[in-house]
Amino acid sequence: MRFSLTHRTAYTYASPVHESFNEVRLQPVSGETQTCLDFDLSIDPPATVITFRDYYGNIVHDFGVPYLHDHLAIEATSDVITFADADVPLTGPRGDQTDSSPPLAHLSADPLIADEYAEFLSPSTYVALDPDSGDLTRALLTAVPDITAFAFLQHAATYIREHFTYQLGTTNVHSTVADVIAGGSGVCQDFAHLLLSLCRHAGLPARYVSGYLGDVTQSGASHAWAEAFVPPYGWVGIDATLGAPCTGGM
Repeated sequence: MRFSLTHRTAYTYASPVHESFNEVRLQPVSGETQTCLDFDLSIDPPATVITFRDYYGNIVHDFGVPYLHDHLAIEATSDVITFADADVPLTGPRGDQTDSSPPLAHLSADPLIADEYAEFLSPSTYVALDPDSGDLTRALLTAVPDITAFAFLQHAATYIREHFTYQLGTTNVHSTVADVIAGGSGVCQDFAHLLLSLCRHAGLPARYVSGYLGDVTQSGASHAWAEAFVPPYGWVGIDATLGAPCTGGM
């Protein structure tokens, strides 16, 4: 399927500012499930843009406005084609869905996985591996002994979908995973952070993904979900907000 995307961010300052420095990651990635055919970045006031790839492979656009201005508008337009169904990673040779992933206990004890994917197993600013999420992880593991890596990813996402309420205004960009667990509600970024925390506690490498919902023609914001590294499939995306597998992303 082919998508034409427009992502606009606009700031209006209370009083003119002398300069601003910015980095944006708005260009969709090209990979196994999608290709970005074209991308354009428009900035008002005009600015010189430097483009590079960060450590994780994201395309970064760096720019500054070195003169007096009272507003800043950033508009990214993308032409993206997707060419994989959400269930492709788990489709067997006869079209039946099978789970060939290893037991989670084996994966979490693998020193090669721990070394290769250390950044996706460690705590971070928004994914703190705190006692609250640790207790929840242990409860999920106890409920389903000998679970496979992919089954745990599904199990954790389903738990979030069924036990937490999507509600605007109950969290903000500084809310922690512990805040979400205590409040029982949040938005897509909160549920993605919670799923990442559960996966990392369990020894399953996981990373944050931002992008767009393919069946929504117009939205006031982008969407967020999580991907976990599940052998032999690689990175597998799942949306804890909607309770569904997903592909693609920024």
